[in-house]
Amino acid sequence: MVDGRSEGEVPRAVRGDVTRLRQIILNLLANAVKFTEAGEVVLTVSCAAVQPEPGAADSVLLSFAVRDTGIGLSADGMSRLFQSFSQADSSTTRKYGGTGLGLWRSASAWPS
Repeated sequence: MVDGRSEGEVPRAVRGDVTRLRQIILNLLANAVKFTEAGEVVLTVSCAAVQPEPGAADSVLLSFAVRDTGIGLSADGMSRLFQSFSQADSSTTRKYGGTGLGLWRSASAWPS
């Protein structure tokens, strides 16, 4: 089951790079679903900050979080999570497939 939730005062519409945002969220959700055989995957969006800009519309910082009840990660696996061509465990590569590029692409797609 995939569920979507919002916390607090989240704007109904914002301006931004919808293509990159969609790519990142879909990649995170796809990974969560891929590694969750039973239970749930939850996407939560919250408004982390609103910063008024003089003479312009407010600037909003949104926070997106994906939580799942999947197989989990070790501390070592988490440290490699956003590195290119890296996967948490070679046994998961055999079972679930993948190149180890999806989360790296997501992390590098959004400017820091």
